[in-house]
Amino acid sequence: MGTPTEENWPGVGTLPNFNSSFPKWNRISLQERVTQLDVNGLDLLEKMLSLDPSKRISAKKALKHPYFDDFQATLF
Repeated sequence: MGTPTEENWPGVGTLPNFNSSFPKWNRISLQERVTQLDVNGLDLLEKMLSLDPSKRISAKKALKHPYFDDFQATLF
C-alpha cells in the first residue's frame, strides 16, 4: 500500500510514532500482486487495506460487499 502520506492519510504526521524519516515505499498495484481475485475481490481487498482507518471498510460492511454475493447464496 506504500508509505503513508498526508495525501492518502490526512493527519498521519501527527501520530505519536510517525517518523518522517521512515523509508518511502511506493504503492504497488494489488491487481499485479493478487492475480487470482476478480474485480469485486480486488475492490474489497483495497477497502480492507486502506491506510486511513476512517476510509477502511468495517467487518459488517465487508460481509455485505458484492464479493460475497455468491457465497451468501450458497450458505442460506
